[in-house]
Formats: sequence, structure tokens, C-alpha cells
Amino acid sequence: MNKSKIDEFIKKCRESNLSVTPQRLAIFKQIMDDHTHPSPEKVYKRVKEEFPTISFATVYKTLETFEKIGVLAVVTPIHNTVRYDSVTEPHHHLVCIKCKKVMDVFDENLNQLDIPADILQSNKLVAYSVHFNVICSDCLQKGE
Repeated sequence: MNKSKIDEFIKKCRESNLSVTPQRLAIFKQIMDDHTHPSPEKVYKRVKEEFPTISFATVYKTLETFEKIGVLAVVTPIHNTVRYDSVTEPHHHLVCIKCKKVMDVFDENLNQLDIPADILQSNKLVAYSVHFNVICSDCLQKGE
């Protein structure tokens, strides 16, 4: 468990006037400890083990709230489902088109791409993320 990440989470919640409940902390920890960019359904299944009465709607709404206050980032909907990421610093992703696994890519060269002038001319660039659609090494080994 990353104590500094938990401390930052608590600080962001308090700054946003959001109380830090055991359920919210459990939901955040599930994302923080899972680098597979879990779907809301996956987070719900895991949190439900600790809090059997929690609803899927509560987990989903909490994830949306966390994204709004900046403690989670939404990975662009991949394969028709939202995936969440506790790494909010600029980075990129490998996305397996077979098993749907999502993996982080940290590469300074990708953070310095030349953005086409026509994009910058009529738009305000807020951020960008590169997604590499691949067949991952696990799927290749399985012959998929």
C-alpha cells in the first residue's frame, strides 16, 4: 500500500469537502492497487467482499466523483467499457485487442509529440494520451 498516495487521496477529498468514508477509501485502494485499469464492475466485485451491502450504483457514482476531484483518471472508453486509472500523471497505454488488458506506457518521447498545427489553431489542447492497440505478449504466447 502506498501511504503517500493514500495521504494525497485524503487531502484531495478534504479539499473537495468530500468525507473520507471506509467505503470510499476501499474503492480508491482497489484502483490504486490494481494496475490493470479495472472496470467499475471489477471494482464493485472486490469492494463488495469487504462491504457486502454496497451497491454497484454507489461504486460507480464514487468512481465518477473521484474522477471529478482529480484522484482518478478515466481511460478513454476501451472496448465499450470505462476503465479507471489511479495514475493521473501524463502517460500512455497499450491496449490488447484480444484480452482487453490495459498497460501503462511511460515514455518521455511520447510526452513531447509535435501536435499538428491545425489541431492547435482552432482548439485548446488540454492533454493527450497515446493508445497502442496490440496483441499482448500473454495472448501471443497462448497463440491467440
